[in-house]
Amino acid sequence: MTGIVPILQLPFDEDGAVLYGDLDAEIDFAIKSGVHGIALGVASEMNKLTDLERDDVIKAVISHVNGQLPTVIATSGPSTSLTISRTRRALELGADMAMISPDGFGGFPVDDVRVHYNAVADAVDIPIMLQDRTGASLAPSLMAQLSNDHASFRHAKVETLPTPPRFTDTKRLVGNSLALFGGVNGAFLIEELNRGSEGAMASIAIVDVLCEVWEQYGSGDTAGAAERWERHTHLVEMYRYELGMNYWMAKEILRLRGVFTSAYPRLPAHKPDETAFREVREMCERLGLT
Repeated sequence: MTGIVPILQLPFDEDGAVLYGDLDAEIDFAIKSGVHGIALGVASEMNKLTDLERDDVIKAVISHVNGQLPTVIATSGPSTSLTISRTRRALELGADMAMISPDGFGGFPVDDVRVHYNAVADAVDIPIMLQDRTGASLAPSLMAQLSNDHASFRHAKVETLPTPPRFTDTKRLVGNSLALFGGVNGAFLIEELNRGSEGAMASIAIVDVLCEVWEQYGSGDTAGAAERWERHTHLVEMYRYELGMNYWMAKEILRLRGVFTSAYPRLPAHKPDETAFREVREMCERLGLT
């Protein structure tokens, strides 16, 4: 798998119920934009779902994608047994790939993290994307070891900040044994492409632009691709706010673009002030996104 694989935002109403019609519309928007896969990840607020809701959402996504694209499901857990259980369930529901970060293993010896990943790979026959992110990091040397340990490890999402040197170090160690993907909502998209990135997993709010930049860069117009993406990076920063404000911002962009009918996250998620919503609306208008 290579290319643009957006992380879905889960649409909720004001009371926190999943809006499955909006979820279908979001997937349709992604496919129409030319994406190369569909993912449910940390930014999808999967951690706020009950086990039953989690199953229902995964089923709904896989059913609507209907085999048109690979589906990637985040299955990380704070224990090896829970990660195995979630990964096995994702496979049973039809997922094509699991994405796993070392949640709950911060500060553990490298050997313990390595044993954890290999135990999951031995227990469930599914490709696994290693997710290296700030707060749950995987060192480049560990990703290289894992790529040698098990055939399931052939993809990695690198988003421990700053990502550009992380890409350089990882690529030097793994060569072509891991397909490296960027994250962090594309904040370093061009820099990662310059260092051998084979894809990007970013928020879906402006995934159509992301796909166009990907194609432009791949055609050899690297300067044009950089210029086009730079015009949108301020908007990208608006949906990287912390304290859950990022969910409000990303979903508001999708609402403004006619993809969502509702722009609520599940609480807790601090609501930005009205000025922030006005700024997002004005940026979308200036960029011709609405």
